[in-house]
Amino acid sequence: MALKTKWLLSKSKSCSCTLVGVYRSLAFCPGVVVIFHGPIGCAHVASTMDLGSGFRVMADGGKENRETIPLVSSHLREKDGIFGGIDRLSDCISYVMDTYHPKCVWIVSSCVAGVIGDDIEQEAEAAEASYGIPVIPMPFAGFLGGEYSDAYYQTTEMMIRRFFRKEKRVKGRVLLLGDQMGPEGQYVREVKRLLSRFGLTVKWQFPGYVPFEEWKDIPSADFSILLGTVGQPGGMMKIAKLLEDTYDVPTLGDVYPVGWEQTKDWIRALADFLHEKERGEEIIREEEARIERAASSFLPVTEGKNAVIGIGRGPRWYHPQETLARIARLHLACSGVVFFDNLTEDDKKILREEIAAVGDIPIYDSREGQAVMDACDILLTTNEIYNTKARQLFIPMVPLTGTEGEIAELRAMYRLLCRYGKKGGVAYVTV
Repeated sequence: MALKTKWLLSKSKSCSCTLVGVYRSLAFCPGVVVIFHGPIGCAHVASTMDLGSGFRVMADGGKENRETIPLVSSHLREKDGIFGGIDRLSDCISYVMDTYHPKCVWIVSSCVAGVIGDDIEQEAEAAEASYGIPVIPMPFAGFLGGEYSDAYYQTTEMMIRRFFRKEKRVKGRVLLLGDQMGPEGQYVREVKRLLSRFGLTVKWQFPGYVPFEEWKDIPSADFSILLGTVGQPGGMMKIAKLLEDTYDVPTLGDVYPVGWEQTKDWIRALADFLHEKERGEEIIREEEARIERAASSFLPVTEGKNAVIGIGRGPRWYHPQETLARIARLHLACSGVVFFDNLTEDDKKILREEIAAVGDIPIYDSREGQAVMDACDILLTTNEIYNTKARQLFIPMVPLTGTEGEIAELRAMYRLLCRYGKKGGVAYVTV
C-alpha cells in the first residue's frame, strides 16, 4: 500500500500584502498610529494576524500581554472606487488626531487606493504641516507594490533614515533585529537568557517593539544581533549593515542559535566578538551538561526503544544530523531512515551523504519503509503520515532555539514514548 502523507509545498517568494508588512514593523510601538487607506477588510487581516501570533506565543509558554498600536481604516466603499477616496482619508486623519493624539502617523495605501490613484503622499504632507507631527506615507498600493517582506524592510529602513541619530554607544547594551514572535516568544526568551550569561542586557527589539520616543536612541546600542534562520537573513542583514555603516553599530552577523550545534556556533561567535573565548567555551560546557542531565532523566523510558526518521523535506529545509544526535542522546536504536516520494534525486544524494557521515543506517524508499515505520516505537517525521499506527513526532520546520529548544525536543520524544499503546497520531514540540 502506498504511503499517505501531507506534502511540503514551498516557493521562493510569498504572496502576502504590503499593508500587513508595514503594520507589523510598527505594531507594538506606543505613540504610533497606522492608517490603512483601503476597505475595512484590510485592517481585519492585520488584526487576525496579531491574534494568531498571540495564540502561538501562548502555545510556546509565553505570556502575550502587549497592546498593539491603533490601526485605523479609512473604510473605502464601492462608490469611492469611482469618485476617489481622498476625502475619506482626510476625515480619517482628523479622527485619528482627535481620538488618539499620536506622536507619529503612518499611512499605507491599499490595492483599491492604488488603482483609483489617491495621492496619499500629498495628503500626508498636508497633514504633517497642519498637525505638526511626522506623517509618513507608504504608497505601496497593497499587492501592487510588492509583498509583506518588501514593506516590512522598507518601513524599517524609513524609520532608521527619518528618525535615528548618532549616539554614544553604551557598553553591554544589545539591540535585537527582527521579530520571531516578539519578546515573549521562545526564540527571544532563550537569546536573552544566553546573552545574560555574558552579562549582556537586551535594551530593544527592533522594529516593532520600541516606543516611538526611543527610536532616536537606538544607535546607542553596543551591537546588534540578528534574529532569523540560517541561510535566510534576507533584508534584515541589510538593515544591520545600514546601522553599522551609518551609525557605527556593529552586528554579530549571519549566525543563529537554532538547533544545538548552531547554538554552539552562535555562542562561540559571540564570545569571539566580545573577546571572551574562554568564557564562551565554559558556557557551552555548562549548557551541554544541562542537556545531558535532562536526557539522563528520560532514559528509563527511552533507552533501547526503536526510532525511525521519515524525511520529506530536502536539504534546503532539513538536515538529519541533529535528529540523529537526539536519538543517540536518548539511547534509542535508529532502525532506519525513510525517504518520501517528493524528494528529488539530488535531495536524496545529499541526505544519503549526511546520514552516512553519522553512521551505517539503513535507508528505505516510501514503499519499503512502510513496514519499518509501522514496527517502530517512535517515528520522527518531517511530514505527517496518515496510514501508520506509529507514534509520530513532527520535526519542527525550524529547530527551536538554544538549550531550552534542545531539551524541549528531547522531552517531546520522551513524552510520546510514555503514551500507552500504539494508536498512532502526531505530536508536536512545545516548550
